[in-house]
Amino acid sequence: MPKKPKADTSWITDDLINALAFRESSMNPNAVNKESGASGLYGWMPAYFEKGLEVGFGVDKGPFDPFDPVESRKRTRQYLEGLQKYYPEWDPTEVLTAYNWGHSNVKKFREGTWEGDIESRAFKEAMNYAPLIYKHMEEQPYKDLLYRLGEPEQIQDLLDRGEPSTYMLLDEDPFESTI
Repeated sequence: MPKKPKADTSWITDDLINALAFRESSMNPNAVNKESGASGLYGWMPAYFEKGLEVGFGVDKGPFDPFDPVESRKRTRQYLEGLQKYYPEWDPTEVLTAYNWGHSNVKKFREGTWEGDIESRAFKEAMNYAPLIYKHMEEQPYKDLLYRLGEPEQIQDLLDRGEPSTYMLLDEDPFESTI
């Protein structure tokens, strides 16, 4: 059996993951989609975080707290990198589309065997997902947002653990009303 080519995952950067969090939750670690139940910064589905359904692709196994920004960020990176390694011939747009729409849908669409409705909301959302992530990366509308995880000491602890692009320490609360 021939070996798969080595996948390039260098495009999966902190900026990309920040843009994905903005797209999925507007950088709100407590976000919950009322329709799907997708939760947390990265929109993890309940089957994975509550029931522990195995995601595969090298993502840690078992239930987890999607509202924990560090854990959900780690699993999001694992998932994106795992998809790219499993499908090394896919470009970043296809991997991001798979994050949103499911890898089996992207695979069938590439093969010409997908039989869904191109007028459906889900299809249109999937086709627009990666371009919106790229737009967020370019414009960085989230760069001044702070999502509070606790007291400054707790945020500093997270910074010390290696998540500097996700957390910022600010002198004042950007959400506090100035009126």
